[in-house]
Amino acid sequence: MDLQEALERYQGTKLNLDELSKYQQWAFRYFHNEEFVLNPNLSVTIQLDLVKPREVYERSFQNAQGASFQAYLMWNLVKALSLEWTFCTRKIDEEWYLFKNLPVYFPVAVGGDDRFKDVVINDIILMDWTKFCRVYRDSIENSNIDVGSLPPLTWGISHFIGNLPYLNFTLFQMHSGVMKTSRSMFYFGQRHNL
Repeated sequence: MDLQEALERYQGTKLNLDELSKYQQWAFRYFHNEEFVLNPNLSVTIQLDLVKPREVYERSFQNAQGASFQAYLMWNLVKALSLEWTFCTRKIDEEWYLFKNLPVYFPVAVGGDDRFKDVVINDIILMDWTKFCRVYRDSIENSNIDVGSLPPLTWGISHFIGNLPYLNFTLFQMHSGVMKTSRSMFYFGQRHNL
């Protein structure tokens, strides 16, 4: 996938930095300039109380075919990210772009020699919960993406949402990729009572 295809597929447009506030103009140019800041990504680990979201899920969402609490968290996270434009900006070939409909990438543990498989879901922000459950489950069960074979641009601009439900971590540092697009990366860890 080349840049033009990505712009069309994911509803991207070039971001005009001159239209931003003075602080935003400075921040985009400063924090993503390796002469000043080697790694512009913030790494924040937080523990959230998910009791109420879990109650809402169990009361109103768990009966959809293919539903899971992880799917519910992902669906809501992507919807929330789409509401804050800065989570939808990507730096590609030294230019900034704003995307309205980014794909979501997530690895799924499968065990054996493969260990993981790659899953990409497009158009999540356009899906209601029932449709998302069907697409989510089908994407996991029928992913035919060989690990490491995603087009680099798709990999680099997608929201990354991982799930390590058996790992109880208090700090988690993500790998830094060579392609620095400023994409969002999230990992959910073990659920437990706070």
